[in-house]
Amino acid sequence: MTSNKEEGFTSMNEIDRLLDYYQFSHDPFAPRTPGFKFFTPKRKPVLAELHHLARYSSQMLVVTGPEGSGKTLLRQALVASSNKESVQCVVLSAREFSAEDALLGYVCQAVNADGRDVGSLLDKSQSSDAVGIQLYLVIDDAEALEPSALSMLTEIAEAGQTAPRVFLFADAELIAPALESLQASPEDSAFHLAALQPLDLDETRDYLGQRLEGAGQGIELLSDEQIAAVHDQSGGWPGAINEAGRRIMLESMEQAPLAAAERAKRGGLPIGTLAALALVALGVGVAWYMGDQPKEPETTVLALPEPIPEVRLNGDAELESPVPPTAPLPAGSDMATGVSPSPVAETDDADVPEVVEAAPAPEPESPPPVVAATSAAESAASSPPVAPVAAPALPAPASPAATAVAASNDPPKASSVAQGSTGARQTPWYREQAASRYAIQLLGTRAEQSAVSFVEAHAQLNDIGYFETTHQGAPWFVVTQGSYGGRQAAQDGIAGLPQALRNSKPWPRSFGDIQKSLR
Repeated sequence: MTSNKEEGFTSMNEIDRLLDYYQFSHDPFAPRTPGFKFFTPKRKPVLAELHHLARYSSQMLVVTGPEGSGKTLLRQALVASSNKESVQCVVLSAREFSAEDALLGYVCQAVNADGRDVGSLLDKSQSSDAVGIQLYLVIDDAEALEPSALSMLTEIAEAGQTAPRVFLFADAELIAPALESLQASPEDSAFHLAALQPLDLDETRDYLGQRLEGAGQGIELLSDEQIAAVHDQSGGWPGAINEAGRRIMLESMEQAPLAAAERAKRGGLPIGTLAALALVALGVGVAWYMGDQPKEPETTVLALPEPIPEVRLNGDAELESPVPPTAPLPAGSDMATGVSPSPVAETDDADVPEVVEAAPAPEPESPPPVVAATSAAESAASSPPVAPVAAPALPAPASPAATAVAASNDPPKASSVAQGSTGARQTPWYREQAASRYAIQLLGTRAEQSAVSFVEAHAQLNDIGYFETTHQGAPWFVVTQGSYGGRQAAQDGIAGLPQALRNSKPWPRSFGDIQKSLR
């Protein structure tokens, strides 16, 4: 019996011996551990930059770093920290969808687009944006993408304000040649590059301390010399820090005189087990000495909650391995939000700004005539009271509320007169167009006067006008130009616009989609 136990202890693998010797609750250097925290130094600024550029830039966003630099963890933090109510994330790996057709087909299916082409994807993205949802295409292992697929993603990212935002996470060396082919000139880049940086010595110390504390111990298990050795061997990259840290702690365990002596005497029986046996023997001895029957010790079972995935960028966030969280689709959609084709660990609720659709600041408008009505009411209130006179019953006069409503309806009439004077196309014209025809969308704004001024400034363009819709529950005024027979004709029309308008990235939009959004 004893020989069997000794054989079992001596056959334990290195990880088990590491856990027993240092009394860890789990392997502190595993890629994903219970209660693992998102390490923010040199990663929080990159995450904040990605959220900012997603709101204000139409470039493809590329995050690079060597293997073990934390790209996948940052990708998970990006998805988890996105506003679930205003962002739908489609997460995938280029190792599974490297070809253009396969990649486009999967993305279109994930967002429930009508077709399996770029035009259908852009139409779906535009309609989602109209209800306040921005599409994110998040692609890991992007170095595996074929050149044609990379070019297609660049085209999608540059398709306008409502186009999907494209995020690539790739090995720096492997994707560099493909990115160079997309670089038209140093001044005009089709992508924004964010290169991850290694941790310095102090950050390596903090990273190791965080890992060890998560496993129930602390940084005091490592000396300054050992920490410096971990940093030198790993180069400061998190994945390599894990490997070097485990290796150095195993070496330290093997070299410890106490550990060698204990293994020689008891075949490797762990210190924790010996301490438990000593406590049991002591308890039995005390019970016997007191003359009482030994009672079975009471055991309290605490139900520990499952780790909750969190990302707090102040250093207290935690990660585990649920299905990647995604934002809800618009009402009526039967397609689940973006799901990665393979299980990946995600995070949640990062302490970063919520990603919402950027909209122009509303411009001050002239006070509505209701103010005048209010002034009149105040004047009437200040006049001398008139004695009531008996009179036969008459129809009730219009209520003050109705008067206020009538007064509040006056400004749109005046606005309509101003609009009509510009000769711009308005809502009835949009309803008359065939749904299969296309217009070029030039501008979107919350201020109607801004739309009117824009139309007046470009009155020389044929069929320029604007219509009213809603965006995130508020009025939204959209300026368009032209009525073209198809998408390609509208694309050709963009080339004929003034340079200033072309720089604003206008894009084709079908009248069918416009008619659905009219108020």
